[in-house]
Order: sequence, then C-alpha cells, then structure tokens
Amino acid sequence: MPPRVVTFALALALAVLAHGAWAQTSALPAAPANPSLPGIDNRQCGTTKWSALCAAGRWSQFAALDLTARTTGFTGTYRLEVAANGELHATYREEAHGNRRSGEAVLFGIDGIAFRTRDALPPADAVIDYLFSSPLMMGKLVVVLLDQGVLEAPADVTSRRAIRAASSTQFIRTDAPRTAILYGPPWSMTGTVQPAASGRIGFALTLRYRPVDPQGVPIPGKTNTLTLDGTVSFADRRPQLPDTMDLVGWKVMKRDVPVAGVNTLAEARANVGN
Repeated sequence: MPPRVVTFALALALAVLAHGAWAQTSALPAAPANPSLPGIDNRQCGTTKWSALCAAGRWSQFAALDLTARTTGFTGTYRLEVAANGELHATYREEAHGNRRSGEAVLFGIDGIAFRTRDALPPADAVIDYLFSSPLMMGKLVVVLLDQGVLEAPADVTSRRAIRAASSTQFIRTDAPRTAILYGPPWSMTGTVQPAASGRIGFALTLRYRPVDPQGVPIPGKTNTLTLDGTVSFADRRPQLPDTMDLVGWKVMKRDVPVAGVNTLAEARANVGN
C-alpha cells in the first residue's frame, strides 16, 4: 500500500489520533485510493525540476542528530542515533495545544524493537510507526534543507555562515514506512550553520512553505512557518548500539510478539534471535 500523504499538522498527530485527537485537530482523513497527480507527479522523489526533494546523499549519513522543531501550537524535540549496522535509537517529546506525548525506542537486528513510553499505544503492528515516524521525518527535513542550503559536504562547514534555499516548483517530501509529509512550493529557507562542540554542526533554520490538502495539493494563499534548531554529527557511526544499553523496564518485542526477561540490549538481541 502506498504511503498516505498528510498535512504537516496531521502527520505530527498521526500516532495519537487513534486514541484521542490533539485538541483542535480533526480525525485523520482517509488516504486517497491513488495518491498520484495527473501527468508528472512532482510529489515523488526524483531528479527533474518537478520532482520532490528528498533526503539522500552525504548529508543523510549522519551518526547523531538533535533537533527542536517549532510551529504555531506545536513544539517537538527529537534525538536520533544511527549505527553502522542500521540499528536506530530515537527519542521524542512533543506538545500540541497542551497535549503531550514522549518516548524512547530502539530498532535492533532484523525485527527487534525495544521502547518505553507512557503514551497509549496503537495495535502492535503499528507501534513502530507510532514511535519512529515523527523523529525520522523531522530528521529527513533537516537533511534536505542543509543539503540544499550548504551546497557542500558537511566537512566544508568550518565557520559560521548564512545559508538559504528556495523553490517555486518542487515539493519537499519526507517519509516513513507508511506516511509521507509534503511541504509545498513556493517554499524558502533561511538560516545559519556553524561548527559546534565535539565536531558537530550547529544549525538554526526557518522554513516557510505552502501546506497541502489531504490529496497533496498546495493550499492557495496560505503559508506556514517552521523553525528547526539543533546539532548534527558526522563522526564515524559506531558498529552497533551498545550491548550494555539498559533496557530494564522497557518493553521488548520481536515484530509484534512480546519478549520477556530482557535487561540489556545484548540480552534483547540474544532473545529475539538476531
């Protein structure tokens, strides 16, 4: 099934809509049966002047990213760490119109997941989407904007500089396995990047874009603003997440099946079988 295309505000609330919508947010609209536009679909990733801009290349190869995103009525704070073997550690804290959600999760091996949260969770087969979609898609947005704004490799950011990027024809697309967020044209980004502590790159970005309707069509005459502040590291990724990572009190699952008696990530790998 193709990923549903949703507005930015709805995507931020995607995981909680099944358990009580954010204040002032309506139910998530049904995904269109065919999300393609007539003719060339400029909402898909590609290389033409109409194709959507998507996270790829050298800026997407970060080891860790810390990010705070703010827009009207919403603040989200995220951390992502990626290991060389593809394991992922994510944390999220979000507040929208006085409603809050937060949690921490690890993807390990082929089909292992460990997490802790006080949130009411969706059915087991949707837990990964709930925990990882927002951190992944917000991280991908930062990657696209830094790539378009710096126009050089991360190692070339050796002093503070102003950056900017814009397009009147291309969408920005960020996705997770079953969701995609579109930032419609015309959009523009201004901001700064600079070296930060421990070899990181600091960034402060402001994105202005046209929101889209549930079918992915830009809404005429409307502009939203999103600020993105944080740091990103391009140090060598560790081979895998630490065996000693403490999972006491976490829920560990192999796909959608609970796994008991796990205190560390090493034990989780052994019990899950990968």
